Amino acid sequence: MSRVQRNIPIGKWVVIEKVHMTTAGGQYKTTHHPYKMNISDETVVRGSDLSDDRIFLNLSDYSQIGNDPKELSFLIDVMGKIHDLGDVLTVRAQGEDRKRVQFRLMDTRGNSLVCCLWGTYAEQIEAFRDEHQDRSIVALIRFAKINFFRGEVQITNAFGASLLYLNPTLPEVLELSERLSDDQLQLALPDNGKKDGKRIKYDWNDAEVKPISEVLSANQVEICKIICSVEAIDTDWTWFYFGCNRHQKRANKLPKIDYENLRRGDKPMFHCELCNANITNVLPKFKLHLVVKDNTDTCNVMLLGSVAKSIIGHKAEDLWDGSYAEIEDPEILPAPIQDLVGKSFCFGLSITSDNVTNGSGNYIVLEVCSGDKVLSIETVSEAISDIGTTSSTMSSAPCMLLDTNSSEDPKTPFSKRKDEKDDLPDITSSSKKMCTKLIKEEKHKSD
Repeated sequence: MSRVQRNIPIGKWVVIEKVHMTTAGGQYKTTHHPYKMNISDETVVRGSDLSDDRIFLNLSDYSQIGNDPKELSFLIDVMGKIHDLGDVLTVRAQGEDRKRVQFRLMDTRGNSLVCCLWGTYAEQIEAFRDEHQDRSIVALIRFAKINFFRGEVQITNAFGASLLYLNPTLPEVLELSERLSDDQLQLALPDNGKKDGKRIKYDWNDAEVKPISEVLSANQVEICKIICSVEAIDTDWTWFYFGCNRHQKRANKLPKIDYENLRRGDKPMFHCELCNANITNVLPKFKLHLVVKDNTDTCNVMLLGSVAKSIIGHKAEDLWDGSYAEIEDPEILPAPIQDLVGKSFCFGLSITSDNVTNGSGNYIVLEVCSGDKVLSIETVSEAISDIGTTSSTMSSAPCMLLDTNSSEDPKTPFSKRKDEKDDLPDITSSSKKMCTKLIKEEKHKSD
């Protein structure tokens, strides 16, 4: 390298001749190519007539970072808006004093990623913040390293190999800045010091009640309420996923396990991304997809965890028959879930950038609403659309179950096209179509 390094500066196009090709291995690989070039004494580096100003970004999806243990040996490109920027501190690490700065990156979907940069990278952020007071910062980190710190994915610099760009004038950065406005950032901010970027507290009494037709045509990120009836259960997705009992996050089952022949009491092995370990302590967690309607239109909604439990009345583990096997018939569902068809609710929805920009027709239910801004249905004959135009005192039910039955009785679970995606971290191919066999109706259990 001492002989050729002056001929291969960053950003210069060159022709490299007479290199040895070997299998790429080890940690901190910069590409997924199976081979790497080794420069030897015979290598010749000369100028090139080819020139291209692109930097060939390969940005990683926040929700996928750290999911695959094999990916931990690769360096990645990440970009987002800096949030929760801490002070630059001088700490004792590895026997020497080093500068460190911690912050979170946020993407256009409101997902957040913990970052910790050291040394000259921390100094670079410190200098930029001092020069651009009260200005939002978009950071692009190239060749970043994936770590796990206290069970959470963390991005840090890979020694001195990473590249840090702050508010660079790149098309990808300009697009991010436009899509991630201050209003969107505020909507995505964590509440009460929660650092997961998802646990948010909203004032649902002030959220507008909208007909579904307006939700489908929304052109901005916001929260709202809909009053709707459940038309069908969407069985293109299973009603639960397996989650780690420690973190309540998804766990992926390990392949090549004979689930049918497991001995009584044995549990299959799963991999938890946050624990970064193989575990058996998993339980089913709700991930319920519904098709809902009012008299203006129909849309798909998804309910997770305690939100789903509030309308079903049971824990997911109470409805689960204990089987880890793949689904045999996706339309066989527990009776309490089937009983949702025809019932009406007031749902608090999140309209995300994926709905507004990418046209996704799936909406996340954040709350089963109650409060004086929602009108409960007094008679079975009252049209659902009439409710969204007025407000009065709501019934005192623990969750907003409206006493209206649909004029139809579609008890058959609904199947939809699979060309839409969900962007929550609990939705993966490992959780799709992993339903259970026929489940007998369980006795009610106290929580």
